Amino acid sequence: MFKTAIVITALSFCAASARAQQGYEFEVYGTSIAQPGEGELELHTNFVPTGSQRFDDVEGRATHRAFRSALEVSVGLSSWLEGSLYAVTYARNGAGMQFVGNRARVTAVVPQSWKLPFEAGLAQEIGYARPGFAEHRWAYEITPILGKRVGAVSLVMNPALERGLDGAEREWEFEPRAQLEYAVGDEGALGLEYYSVLGALDGFDTRSHQRHQLFATGKSELPGGLEAGIGLGRGLTKNSDRWVITTRLEFEF
Repeated sequence: MFKTAIVITALSFCAASARAQQGYEFEVYGTSIAQPGEGELELHTNFVPTGSQRFDDVEGRATHRAFRSALEVSVGLSSWLEGSLYAVTYARNGAGMQFVGNRARVTAVVPQSWKLPFEAGLAQEIGYARPGFAEHRWAYEITPILGKRVGAVSLVMNPALERGLDGAEREWEFEPRAQLEYAVGDEGALGLEYYSVLGALDGFDTRSHQRHQLFATGKSELPGGLEAGIGLGRGLTKNSDRWVITTRLEFEF
């Protein structure tokens, strides 16, 4: 317990993260990270066949029939630390493809040698978004990672907290997400993923203004060292995109 307290305290002090683009990447952060000298290249894309058609400075660009993508490069910095960089884009009929912004993330995990009864870590991001794509040009997010595996079933939770670093409103917002997954053989998995934006910690938004999305997902290993994933998401509230289709390609190097 003493070691656990030291690690959690240290990770909290080193955390400096940000979310500048909500919805451009649907991913639940786990404790599996690249080892030193190794890395991953990931392409996250999603298409919104039925979504919002409004545009304003707070909600950002319309999502209806829009493509959003994030190209991520991750490198192992140590046995317990990984660094990631993102480039984010947006495309929609009549608007063409546009550069949205950049993000940087550091993920620290508790070593397995500590033999905790659960997996634990902390992800941290700093992000920038061009005007018109997010409420804040600079934002900060801290994402605890809690996981547990029992046989072929695994559960990962990310009770994320986010705040803007510019503008008049700099409230902490609660944006929890989670993943329940069932391993299929040695190279595949089926699962459910949940994403939400509940609002400020001092008073959540009304349910109609909250965002809740549930995804059915699947992933499998492909020849050539590739891993592919796909998901179909359904919005559960009025303020959520009604349908979202996500894909992910990952290459280890």
